[in-house]
Amino acid sequence: MDRFHVIDDAAVIIRSKGGVYKQAKVYRRGSDLYAAHAGGFIRLMGGRGTSHPSVSWDEIEAGDEVTVDKLGRLTFRQKLAIAS
Repeated sequence: MDRFHVIDDAAVIIRSKGGVYKQAKVYRRGSDLYAAHAGGFIRLMGGRGTSHPSVSWDEIEAGDEVTVDKLGRLTFRQKLAIAS
């Protein structure tokens, strides 16, 4: 089972219905990205969408590479340090 893992120093600004903005922690589960929301998690999608119909995201800072997969989900690929 993949669990949710916080991405250190990452944050996302989410907007709820009614125009309320909130800064939330960013989590990964496998390579998929999620935001903490209302005691749980919402999946972050491309085009600023989320898995919650009344919540969108405005900005994200994850420090590593964030991409959109074929299904429109935000994914996280951690850069690997190469030792010399």
